[in-house]
Amino acid sequence: MHRIKEIAVRTNGLQLPYGRDLLSEVLRGQMRDFITKIAFEEMAAAIGAGSYERSAVRRGYRHGSEHRELTTSFGKTRFLMPRAKLFSASGRKVEWESTMIPRYARRCVEVDAALMGIYFGGVNTRKVKQALRPMLKKSPLSKSSISRLVVRVKEYFEAWRTRSLAGEVVPYLYLDGICVRVRCGSHIDSLPVLAAVGVRPNGEKVLLALEMCGGESTAAWKGLVEDLSGRGLHAPRLAIIDGNPGLARALAETWPKTNRQRCTVHKLRNLLAHAPKRI
Repeated sequence: MHRIKEIAVRTNGLQLPYGRDLLSEVLRGQMRDFITKIAFEEMAAAIGAGSYERSAVRRGYRHGSEHRELTTSFGKTRFLMPRAKLFSASGRKVEWESTMIPRYARRCVEVDAALMGIYFGGVNTRKVKQALRPMLKKSPLSKSSISRLVVRVKEYFEAWRTRSLAGEVVPYLYLDGICVRVRCGSHIDSLPVLAAVGVRPNGEKVLLALEMCGGESTAAWKGLVEDLSGRGLHAPRLAIIDGNPGLARALAETWPKTNRQRCTVHKLRNLLAHAPKRI
């Protein structure tokens, strides 16, 4: 039965949606040459001279090459990675490291971002592998790979969450709580997250803080506001908030001179909620 369907499809010149993608296969075959060319050009720029070129500004020399594997959106690609030695200021020779293809990198940032987006969206590791199998082809993707990515994201978020805000000038500050679906172990729950968005003098908005909490209590908001102040953020001229009394008290205690304004969007939503749908 399946054999008859295959013959019929091939005879009619049709292609099933999940069949072979000839364009992707051709691009995947050319990807090896593209990556190798990019790596050699970056190395030549770091050395300051081409192959066998005599130059007074030479900063190093070639040191062979090695085979590497990198997973891109076209799947796993095996390419030739050049090696080089650079002259340091102290006169020692150091190994050249590519900035575009970092050492020990096995996947592109684009692939890691796709993995994290699917995982944090509530899809477990096994289903992530199934969902990305057409794109990643035979690329290795284990549970430990996802775990290592999660650790990297946590480290990045922790560094962002504790960064200094002393250089930020935000005359206007938006404070609000949102509910997002968050993975907690093997469960997906909807949890409140406190958010702080500042507005710079030129009108540019910048995300300052995100804090997960059990609810929008006075203690929770006071912890967020005190954290902003402790990281060097000066008291804003105006804080735009909703009608949460705990947030208003937290602002009054930490930044008593900051003016407060009720968010018009929240106010309009409250009015519409009490207005009749039909007149």
